[in-house]
Amino acid sequence: MALEWIPVEVEIEERPDGSVLLSNRLPLASYPANIATWLHDHARNTPAKPFLLERRESGAWAGITYGEARDTINRLSCGLLELDTAAPIAILARNSIKMALTQLAAMQVGLAVTPISYAYSVRSEDGALVHHILNTTGAEVLIVDDDAVHREKLGGWRGRIFAFENAGPQAAPWDSLLRGEGELSAKGRQLFAAVDSNTLAKVQFTSGSTSLPKGVQVTHGMMASNVTGLAQTWPFLGPDEVLVDWLPWNHTFGGNLIVNLVLKLGGTLHIDDGSPTPAGLERTASNIASVRPTVYFGVPRSYTQLLTRMQADDDLKCTFFERLKFVFVAAAALDQATYDAIRALGREVRGADIPFLSAWGCTETAPNATHVYWPTTDIRVLGLPAPGVTVKLAPDASGKRELRVRGPNVTPGYVNNPEATRSAFDEEGFYRTGDAGVLAADPQHGLRFDGRLSEDFKLTSGVWVHNAGLRASINALGQPYLHDVVIAAPNRPYLTALIFPNLPVLRERFPDVDPDSLLVHPAVIALFRDVLARHNAGKSGSSRCLVRFTLLDEMPRLDHGEATDKGYINQRAVLENYAGRVDALYAADPPAGVFSVQPRAQ
Repeated sequence: MALEWIPVEVEIEERPDGSVLLSNRLPLASYPANIATWLHDHARNTPAKPFLLERRESGAWAGITYGEARDTINRLSCGLLELDTAAPIAILARNSIKMALTQLAAMQVGLAVTPISYAYSVRSEDGALVHHILNTTGAEVLIVDDDAVHREKLGGWRGRIFAFENAGPQAAPWDSLLRGEGELSAKGRQLFAAVDSNTLAKVQFTSGSTSLPKGVQVTHGMMASNVTGLAQTWPFLGPDEVLVDWLPWNHTFGGNLIVNLVLKLGGTLHIDDGSPTPAGLERTASNIASVRPTVYFGVPRSYTQLLTRMQADDDLKCTFFERLKFVFVAAAALDQATYDAIRALGREVRGADIPFLSAWGCTETAPNATHVYWPTTDIRVLGLPAPGVTVKLAPDASGKRELRVRGPNVTPGYVNNPEATRSAFDEEGFYRTGDAGVLAADPQHGLRFDGRLSEDFKLTSGVWVHNAGLRASINALGQPYLHDVVIAAPNRPYLTALIFPNLPVLRERFPDVDPDSLLVHPAVIALFRDVLARHNAGKSGSSRCLVRFTLLDEMPRLDHGEATDKGYINQRAVLENYAGRVDALYAADPPAGVFSVQPRAQ
């Protein structure tokens, strides 16, 4: 099925200071003041249409229709209002129907919600980030999926707790919040009508890849305008869309783009209880095969895992592509090889190219600032501004241009953090994303990502190092043996690397090597030396070539701030926590465990 694309028309303003403003010539369509309006519209027009489905213990899909969802959120709204709290309702849960209903019930009557990363509890030793979020927002009510799972991490917190299941002595059952017969109370109706585009809907916390997570204020207007602009530029989407998705709802990609797009369209979302990990991939593959989605959203890691699986599983390959209109990737850069390989599989199944689209944005833009809405074969393209959005490319001291955003999708600021709010915007009110971008020679071909400005640095020689390109090259060359790499060189004379190896894959590759000596074994050192030598090949200059490296025997740790719950590396935290290893990389007489990159034999 060939998709009908709208014309690409971008307005360009070049300024004397070297900045460039980009905007979409397509006016933004109207959107509701209250994000829950769409649910009520669909409940009135198509009450029996499935809205949310999840797997039961039997393996069958079961869920809730639009009509049932409306009645339930109205009952929940009545119960939440009886709690008499103005602070955001905190939710610590995996994606579920109950979580979605709780969020909508709070938001429709003007109560904000704060979804907390599940990993901040289950993958944490002390739940410090959970407490950070509860304290930052001043939450008085917390709703958890399983009280038994999270109880230990909530010690010392004095608010009220409700649990979907396993409610303990300190928690009440979630069902106790249900009131009435499915109609909003008079107070609820009044509060629903009082919601406007500026009403706070969510406090979503950043991933913390450069600092402690900050609470981003997300309004009803930010979310509603964002998916409205998306739907305008993807006119081939409609109420018959069927999705299966695992992306966590505490993040903007899953919680705002995917859930709200389904809500606007009146489509059906199957909640994937798997993940793109060795442990969760089997479940995700089974869910995809069962649902046969019409569109699919993911992050690069999910496509890397899916590709490997589909190359060995013809049934999964066929069911994945059978009804698919397009594939979408965001949140990080996908490598071109994976992109090309997935497109090739699509051609095998359908006999034609399946569009592979992408976008760029962040929590503060709810989430998309730009997206692709035309056919392209270059995965580096981030798209062009959505309707109603203006993107500024502002010159930076590094020689790059920072991507800055202004529009109805942009946050008013951070919760209880006025200093961060002030510094987040320039003199014209554009949000400073910290990302760099490059506009194609033909502007109709869109923007390309050019790295994070905060991750770029200078050597002691004063030469700028563009970090994102370095790491992308090394990570691509090191697969599957390399988990991630951090360049250990700010204010140093040359480039070195801290490498996080993929230990399970290395052990499989070298089964006869003693696990305790794996990371000093000559064959393993030779493998990583070759990766870095191949990266260096054909390059020159201190800002591009690696001189030394060391292998770390631990994965990046969430509790130490070295990784986010999405798996991204906080490079600053890694360099601080491994300061001794960094010093060793630059020692005049390097100790054991520091290795030089030798020229690769030709």
